[in-house]
Amino acid sequence: MKYNVKKILLTVILSLILLISLYRIVHYTVLFSEQSLQMDFTAYYTAGKSLNNDLNPYVNYILTKWEMWDGVATLKHSRFLYPPLVANLFQPLAMLPYINAKYIWNFFNLLCYLICFSLLVFIFFRNNKDEIYIKTNKILISGILALNFFPFLALLERGQIDCITLLFILIGFTFLFKNAKNEFLSGVFFGIATLFKLYSFLLIPFFLIQKKYKVVYGYFTGVFVLVILTFFISGKNLSYDYVTKEAPRIAKYGSGGSADMQIPAWILQAYFPMTPTSISIIDGRLYLTESISFNSKASFIRMLEVSLPKIFSNSVLSFFVFGVFLVLIYLYRKKISPDLNFHPLIYWQIILIIITLSSPYTWVMNLVWLTPLVFILVEIIPGLFKEKRYVVLSFLIIGYLLLSLPDNLLLTKDIKIISELFKSRFIAAEFILLFSLAAVLLNSGKPEKNITP
Repeated sequence: MKYNVKKILLTVILSLILLISLYRIVHYTVLFSEQSLQMDFTAYYTAGKSLNNDLNPYVNYILTKWEMWDGVATLKHSRFLYPPLVANLFQPLAMLPYINAKYIWNFFNLLCYLICFSLLVFIFFRNNKDEIYIKTNKILISGILALNFFPFLALLERGQIDCITLLFILIGFTFLFKNAKNEFLSGVFFGIATLFKLYSFLLIPFFLIQKKYKVVYGYFTGVFVLVILTFFISGKNLSYDYVTKEAPRIAKYGSGGSADMQIPAWILQAYFPMTPTSISIIDGRLYLTESISFNSKASFIRMLEVSLPKIFSNSVLSFFVFGVFLVLIYLYRKKISPDLNFHPLIYWQIILIIITLSSPYTWVMNLVWLTPLVFILVEIIPGLFKEKRYVVLSFLIIGYLLLSLPDNLLLTKDIKIISELFKSRFIAAEFILLFSLAAVLLNSGKPEKNITP
């Protein structure tokens, strides 16, 4: 009886912590809606607003229609980096005042994240044989970690779109793991994810390695449908302009650009209020450019680009790094299992880390793709501890802490050693987690019954 009371008390404590974590993230959702400019969402909103006014979403209209400015863009082109169909999706939101649109978008992002969490619960625990209280506590701990996962908080503050991408990817994995008959349908969802993040297509080589041809077929079917929808909804002129002009520029510069693309500084000064805190204006309302300050860079390719002689573009470096990882994964996979019947989400989490490391434009907000990691750790850490695999266990914990704990750029930027550590901590975390998870799979002789989705 005494032991049962302890178990109940632990579950109650975890439940309270989860409720506090949920309250905290809802508080931040409201705070960001009220105070923050949300630099990524304003690009989506302005793109939709441009289409509503029969304008090109890839043009910065600060020189001719200042009310169409997104509050941040300093180049002649806009900061909108997606296919025109995405801009069409934001047209309804762009009909609303910016503050209202922000509230809707932020709580929609939170809803998507909670759905992603629910999908991960289904993936990890549908065949779990643990006692009900152990399973419940694992879900509670996973929820606490997920709601306090710093990349998601950063995503909320910027108003990023990666939660939608993650949602479609997890739906794809849910169908993929559930039944081989659903492989085509899972591929369709992976294809839809590509609309929001182009480098989702890097999943395809790994499906080919596994001979998941139905997934690949479904993927290209989904992409084909999106192309047809883009042509009919966005129009042939804008679609052609995106393929021939905007996409090559975005591939080369991202949201940046060359000196001749820059708007004269004296013009921009009229739109940026001269205050000690960075502030911008949308719809006649002042917003903080950042509600929380953090080191946002998580791009290994950008680090290489800065460190190496400027011989290759970041796109070339990106494909080279991805190619190296692809070869290693092919060789590594042959050593661990011919068909990967165990630990499938650990394997695919490794792949998602490889994609974020290979992308030329990875930010901390994009690392929400590593959310499945919280479930993986909750499942495998007890087994690693029992097997006395302390080295792998330590690296997994270090990698997770580097990834998930918040930082404050304003507090660390003037402390030399700590500042340099924080600038590269997300990249370091990705590499540590990548090789640690690989070590977990490499040394797994038999599948653990509680790990297999």
